[in-house]
Amino acid sequence: MLLGWRARIGQIRPATAIEGAEEWRSVAPTGVAFADARTIVPRVDAEGLRVMMGQVLEASRQLATAKVDLIVQCGAPGTFIPGVGTDQKVTDEITAETGVPAITMMQATVDALRAVGATSVAVGSIYTDEVNEALRVYLTALGFEVAAVEGLQMTDPYEASVHDADSAYRLGRRLHKAAPDADALLISCGTYRTFEVLPYLEMDTGRPVVTSNQASLWAALRHLGLRDEIPQLGRLGRTV
Repeated sequence: MLLGWRARIGQIRPATAIEGAEEWRSVAPTGVAFADARTIVPRVDAEGLRVMMGQVLEASRQLATAKVDLIVQCGAPGTFIPGVGTDQKVTDEITAETGVPAITMMQATVDALRAVGATSVAVGSIYTDEVNEALRVYLTALGFEVAAVEGLQMTDPYEASVHDADSAYRLGRRLHKAAPDADALLISCGTYRTFEVLPYLEMDTGRPVVTSNQASLWAALRHLGLRDEIPQLGRLGRTV
């Protein structure tokens, strides 16, 4: 039987980041397969992310040769730093270049926040204050209230790889303590592992949790018409 007989999803990820791709594979529904393409990210800052985004179309062309049904641009800061409208521009360019539909990780994150009914959000990330400020501005422009922000101040894209999922759990608990009335918690970074702790973080805070990697897998499946429930994705994994 052909691998990916229900869906073949292409993912463009930073070359340093195997965690996000492996999280997807660890919970993949039956009949869903993934093809990977990689980009180089010198630093997690505005200039480093511009370098990353300059490689997206070549990565998309590679994925198109695998006959994928959808291309997911992973690396949320690559589109939220330039601002609202960048996601659509990127997906339009990918589709024009390859003929394959596309979504971005940041686009998926916003859709996920709306799917869980969030209008206010407490934001945690691996990013520096400068990158987090761009994320705050982006979310505010889309109508979200950002009630709290905490970043782990990483600029080396590999550094997120060495953090276990319990790091994300502790970050989420701090966010909830800082903004207990926020509708949802958002943890941004596709390399930062979260799947192992998502259900427990939701249970212990009483809030839905949206993370970059969780949201992008959920959005990719829903975009392709797949309605599988994935308990490891928390409340969002049960949302159609």
